[in-house]
Amino acid sequence: MLAALAGLLLCGCATTTKIISGGEGASITQTQALAANAMPRIAVGSIIDKTGVVAEKSITRQLVLVNAQSKGGDPLTEDGLMHGVRDMLTTALFGSNKFIVLERDAINDAMVEQEFSQSGRVGDASKIPMGQLEGAQLLVVGAITSFDAGVSGGALPIPIPLSKNGDFGVVNISAKRGYIAMDLRIIDVATGRVLNTTAVEGKNWKFGADLASIVGLRGYNIKLPGLLQYFNNTPIEAALQKMVAAAVEQISRQTGTP
Repeated sequence: MLAALAGLLLCGCATTTKIISGGEGASITQTQALAANAMPRIAVGSIIDKTGVVAEKSITRQLVLVNAQSKGGDPLTEDGLMHGVRDMLTTALFGSNKFIVLERDAINDAMVEQEFSQSGRVGDASKIPMGQLEGAQLLVVGAITSFDAGVSGGALPIPIPLSKNGDFGVVNISAKRGYIAMDLRIIDVATGRVLNTTAVEGKNWKFGADLASIVGLRGYNIKLPGLLQYFNNTPIEAALQKMVAAAVEQISRQTGTP
């Protein structure tokens, strides 16, 4: 009976998870060969926190719980989370292969390199022509409006007989939900006009069970970039991925690049 129950729980947990992945985008050669008007030129601007401070689903309150359960290292901050979401969105837009994605975080580094190439220390053969930086046609900005890292929640204990002598174990079945919602704005850089506003969300249930330390079940593991690896093995992993995927889908639809 114990073996059958363990097998059932393993199967049940496995079917509740899904690995989400996006495209890889164009190769370096393909990207360099693109004409400036081949696809919409887009940049990702600021992602800000609009979840408040006191609300239960605020980033501030949820990160207190996340950091309290972490196993050392620097605590994850609101700014770190916002930067991570922005990185994910930039990577996903490039991976969609529907946009020319322009870097803005490291633009100063590129400009310094251009200026250095024009100095007398660099030979003519490797000088970088000036005035070729491309401007974005579209700017995407976002505001996180709700955040639940899925670190809190209880478990349902179920007693299981182990022998005729009255020995029993306890199966603890748990369910936790990760959730994140974001308001997006697409802005025409030339005019400053807001072209579209849309709300996207990602939610994911993670189920688990253990039998008095005899049966241990774990969920999936999706690699998250940089600071967001704080959320490895938590319900918010797939929720973040789903929200970013929904954002790229909406941006593509609203800009006519389905």
